[in-house]
Amino acid sequence: MIQTLLGGLAIALGALLFLGLFLLLLLHLTRAVDNRRVQKMREQLLCLISGAAEAKRMKNHIYEMVNPDGKLDQLCDIRGIRTTRGLIVMAETAEELSGAAFEKLQKEAGGEWYGEYLKKLLDGVDEEAIALVVKLIGALRLKNYTPDVVTQIYCCRTTAQMQHIGMLTLCMLGAERDIVALCRDHTIASLLSFRTLEEIFSVYQGDLKRLCRKLITSASDPYIRRTCIKAIGEQKFDDLGELVLPHLIQGHINTRIDAARALGQICYAPAYPHLLTSAADPRWEMRAVVATALGAFGAAENEETLIKLLCDREWWVRYRAAESLTQIPDTEQLMLRIDATQDRFAAEMMRFALDRVAFLKGEALTCS
Repeated sequence: MIQTLLGGLAIALGALLFLGLFLLLLLHLTRAVDNRRVQKMREQLLCLISGAAEAKRMKNHIYEMVNPDGKLDQLCDIRGIRTTRGLIVMAETAEELSGAAFEKLQKEAGGEWYGEYLKKLLDGVDEEAIALVVKLIGALRLKNYTPDVVTQIYCCRTTAQMQHIGMLTLCMLGAERDIVALCRDHTIASLLSFRTLEEIFSVYQGDLKRLCRKLITSASDPYIRRTCIKAIGEQKFDDLGELVLPHLIQGHINTRIDAARALGQICYAPAYPHLLTSAADPRWEMRAVVATALGAFGAAENEETLIKLLCDREWWVRYRAAESLTQIPDTEQLMLRIDATQDRFAAEMMRFALDRVAFLKGEALTCS
């Protein structure tokens, strides 16, 4: 019995090997033939053997379709485009297109013929295929599919991949109301990391300031609130400082650190006394951020506090304090005051920071 099975397996493997050799021989023989039909057959053989060749063929045909002078006019003219590989190729190609070419592909993908295929996948149970559809919806800004994306996020609320792709797509669609509703929903526990949320919010196509204003106090996930705080600082949303300040005064240490950084970036004056107090925080991460924030408020005005931070036991705190102190123009007097502390590590760090500034400016002089 076993010998019979092994014999059958050997025959099957031999047949596959023979077929492979036959296809390779056929490709070799057709390489030099100029006949159009023969070349088309050769292309089909290549696509049969190689998934990469099939993807390249579809991408080339998409470019031909979006080209006004191309011979193809519709997606239905591209063989294999209604497959998972076709979804991947379309999403990748969408990122490369702009203007009229992008609009052409957007129109075709949002049309009835391709829409039937997208709806079929969205109504199915294959989560990988659904994720590809959701990604394509975002890449091509197919706003009429927004309710479908929200539905998939709810249906796959325990799947990190769908939460990631779904929220990314909603941000690319600029679907503010749906994003706010999802972020406020306590029944959906976010599986996304802080870094992933930063990436998602960075592609938001709507009014980011308004989104941050709505979510910073109401989002159910602390990571989302932290993402809003960071965006407020980086985007210089000065008028939202009052919403960030409470997160500096109380809350989780990571949220307080993000708030200190953001309030320094926008130089929010009411936060200044709280930042001075935080210069003595037991966590070195907070002290390091405060050293940068005080520099933003003015190194000369905060020289005394910054010199104390320069004498901190933690390297990163000293480094950030030194960075801020390089703003003071009279470096000679500054070094005298630092030397008076009799902290050689502080003096070494300050000299290092000044040398770095000089190097970046292309100057040859160093602080002796």
